Amino acid sequence: MEARKTREIEFHNKRFAEGTRGTEQPAGDDGVGKWYSVVQQSRAFYVSMLKKNCAGKNVLEYGCGTGSHATYLAKWGAGVTGIDISDVAIAKATAEANVAQVKGLEYVQMDAEALTFSDDRFDLICGTAILHHLDLRRAFFELARTMKPDGKAVFLEPLGHNPVINFYRKATPGLRTPDEHPLLMQDFSLAAEYFGKIDVHFFNLFTLCAVPFRRSRWFPQILGTLERLDQFLFRVFPGAGKFAWTVVIVLSEPAKRHSGQSRSGWRAGVPAVAG
Repeated sequence: MEARKTREIEFHNKRFAEGTRGTEQPAGDDGVGKWYSVVQQSRAFYVSMLKKNCAGKNVLEYGCGTGSHATYLAKWGAGVTGIDISDVAIAKATAEANVAQVKGLEYVQMDAEALTFSDDRFDLICGTAILHHLDLRRAFFELARTMKPDGKAVFLEPLGHNPVINFYRKATPGLRTPDEHPLLMQDFSLAAEYFGKIDVHFFNLFTLCAVPFRRSRWFPQILGTLERLDQFLFRVFPGAGKFAWTVVIVLSEPAKRHSGQSRSGWRAGVPAVAG
C-alpha cells in the first residue's frame, strides 16, 4: 500500500477511535469546531441536493466516516452503501446502524481510488470533505466509471485559494493529514475530463467573521446577514468564489466509454498516475 494511504488510515483510525480532530486543538466549540459554527448554509444546500436526488435510488457515500449521511439517505428511501478507508470508522458506523436497525444500508471498508463496484452502479454518489484527501485523477475516474449515465455526484469540500485560511492551515498542521490538498480551481478543469457538466456553488467567505459571535444571542442574525453578503458577492463578482472556504460540487454526465469496452480497458485509457 502507498505510504500516503497508510498515513490516511492511521490518522483517521486514531481520529474515529478517540473522537478527536488531530493533535493541536480540541474538536469542540473551543477548538477547531468553532469554525464549523458558520457552515449551516453550505451543509443545508448539500443535504437538500441529496434529499432531492436519493429516493428509490442506489447511493454510494464516498468516505462515509462515522457521522455520515448514510442513515438519513436510507430513511429517505435510498439503498445506500457507505465506504471508508478507515476500518475503525466502518466498524463504528456498522454498529450504530445495527443498533438503530436501519434498513437498506451497508458499510464496506474500501479504497476510494480503486472501487470494487461494477460500472454504472450508482444513481447518486456523495461525500463531505473526502475529495481533497485523494488523488483526484484516480477519484474522478472511479466516480465516472461507477456512476450511471444519468447519475449525479455531490460533494461538500474545502477550497485552497484564500491566503488567510491557508495561513491558519499552515499554523495548525496537526489538525489534518500531511497529504490533504484543499481544492483549487484547476481541479474543476480536471473534473471536466471525466464529466460533461460541473456545477460549483461557493460558500463561506464573510461568514467566517461571525465565528467570534457564535455564543451571542445575535449570532443567527449576524450569520444570516453575512451569508446573504457572501451570495451577493459570489453572484456579482464570480471570480471571488475562489476565495470561499467551502464549495458544493455537482458532477453529472460522466464520460462515455466505448461500446463494449471492459473495465480494465477503460482504465487503460486513463493517463497513468504516479504512485
